[in-house]
Amino acid sequence: MHPGELELQTPDAAMLQKTQQQLEKDLGIAGFAFRETGYPDLPAMVLEIQAFLEKQQTGNAAALMRIINRVDLSESQYRKVKSMPGDWIENLAKAIVLRVFQKVLIRKNFGGG
Repeated sequence: MHPGELELQTPDAAMLQKTQQQLEKDLGIAGFAFRETGYPDLPAMVLEIQAFLEKQQTGNAAALMRIINRVDLSESQYRKVKSMPGDWIENLAKAIVLRVFQKVLIRKNFGGG
């Protein structure tokens, strides 16, 4: 590893479980629940969330905005997602998973969970 390079670690099973629980809590306001009880990594969670968000986009756009507010995506994060190339809902699902993981990580490192 070179100086200044950030080493990314794969979240352990406990962190993945807490992230999954927080995602269910945050997206549960629109009726979301994971089909599986455990996922091997964060990208595995994205596909299920993406499918759920696609349904919300076509059937309940207001719920989609409540989810965005609930997971606490900042306005700048939301704008970045909208301007990214590729599928908007896929990018949004990734941003939501990362934001929720960030919240779980902050709680772990600074107390409160």
